[in-house]
Amino acid sequence: MQRRELLRWAAALALLTPPALAPLAALPAEVAGVGLPRTPRALRAAAFARAACPDFLFNHCLRTYLFGALRLTRLQRSCRAEDAFIGAALHDLGLLPRFASAAGSFEQDGADAAERWVRAAHGTAAQAARVWYAVRLHAGAWTLTERAGGEAMLVALGAAADVDGPPRAELDARQVAEVVAAFPRLGFKQRFTALLVAHCERKPGVQEHTWLEGLCRAHGTPAPPPAAVADQIAAAPFAE
Repeated sequence: MQRRELLRWAAALALLTPPALAPLAALPAEVAGVGLPRTPRALRAAAFARAACPDFLFNHCLRTYLFGALRLTRLQRSCRAEDAFIGAALHDLGLLPRFASAAGSFEQDGADAAERWVRAAHGTAAQAARVWYAVRLHAGAWTLTERAGGEAMLVALGAAADVDGPPRAELDARQVAEVVAAFPRLGFKQRFTALLVAHCERKPGVQEHTWLEGLCRAHGTPAPPPAAVADQIAAAPFAE
């Protein structure tokens, strides 16, 4: 077969490959012993997250899945990997103006956006509900998250490990290093804090009784209280 004909075949095959599946093809299949789901819907969720999120936030979402999966295994709990992966990939959409409602918290807005995405991707109503709970409860009371199932637990455990630092009793240094090497933090502490502050300034008052209440009050009142969330992020045992 001539070189020109080979090139024509390659171009034709490229056109047959769904564009939404391309971004995850370059990502590792496994990190720290955790496999990344390769189902078509998981691949589309990763592609959607990559297109919607800044690079540091996309990497945070993938680290959330990996840290969460490692911690869930230590707790001897199981989950539906595809649902948990979609929840992790989409769990911070509510921080982005594109997905924000007029008066909803970022957890609520993100959960609603993730649920819409699952339904548009032809997921079942049960799957859409599991993803909704995983996103809605990821920064809330653990007793509620635990009752929502393994998918919600994974996203909450993974996000907490990446934002506040992984518990040494659950994750060893080698696992943490492998996850960060696969999905670098890219200045996460400063950039994520700035994203949270921007959300608070756009929507003052919507985060009452949530994880972000202190930070939002600090950026919306004349005499701000300490911004505990920003302090937690800065104190996490990561270089950036």
